[in-house]
Amino acid sequence: MSYSVYRINLPESPEAVVFVNGFVARNRAGFFWMWKQLLWIKNVTAKAKGCMQVKAGICSLNEVIMVSYWVSENSLKEFFRGEPHRQMMQFIAKNPQSLCLYNETYSPLHSGKYINEPQGMATIYARS
Repeated sequence: MSYSVYRINLPESPEAVVFVNGFVARNRAGFFWMWKQLLWIKNVTAKAKGCMQVKAGICSLNEVIMVSYWVSENSLKEFFRGEPHRQMMQFIAKNPQSLCLYNETYSPLHSGKYINEPQGMATIYARS
């Protein structure tokens, strides 16, 4: 079996960030909102300026997680100030007990390992 394995060359001070966010439905309203909006959230995030890739995963029937790769923290912050994010947060404002939301932002410390094609951080930084 043959496949290519590579690592990326990160700059000394990488600007790119990884944004991990999750949704946990806490009641019926949250459950239906989450599943109705999930694809839209993934698509508007992927189209945002500075977003290079979005991955979505199902943790359970009432929990999903998204990981997005951004060229810079400023690009991510700009997305937070935009209309799509405001629309996402409207549901929370009207239904504060329906969802548990969480997010974390990470900067790469070293290259990941990539097999066969660029994914994640490798979509931002060139292959070595």
